[in-house]
Amino acid sequence: MAGQLCEEVDFGTKKLVDYVVEISNRIGAPIAATGNTPLSLKAKGAKTVRKMWAAEVANYMRWPWEDPVIDEKPEILVLIGYGPATAQGLASAVRDGETMVLGNTYVKGATYSLPESPSLGRWQQALEEMVQSLA
Repeated sequence: MAGQLCEEVDFGTKKLVDYVVEISNRIGAPIAATGNTPLSLKAKGAKTVRKMWAAEVANYMRWPWEDPVIDEKPEILVLIGYGPATAQGLASAVRDGETMVLGNTYVKGATYSLPESPSLGRWQQALEEMVQSLA
């Protein structure tokens, strides 16, 4: 899931939205995107994007899957572009699945979360390492 911060976070050489597209395209995962984020994702080359409300996806992760983006409930929900409080709330809503938060703040309630990043540079480095590990 890609939130509005994907539009706003600029690392200088790349934006957060660039990392979302790279990760999605490398693993062949669709993107459920909130706000105006779908427009940027498509413009950057994302293959499968669907505009959705974050609460809608969290609800689908709690109850029977209703085919919002893919045919079956995913094993893991990746959250990127959300503030820490929102990411925590979304992660805690997931049942029968795992969560991964790729933000700059550690989210305790997620199955996996990037560590605290005291700077944009450290956060970008963690994202670069994540992308490279998918190669």
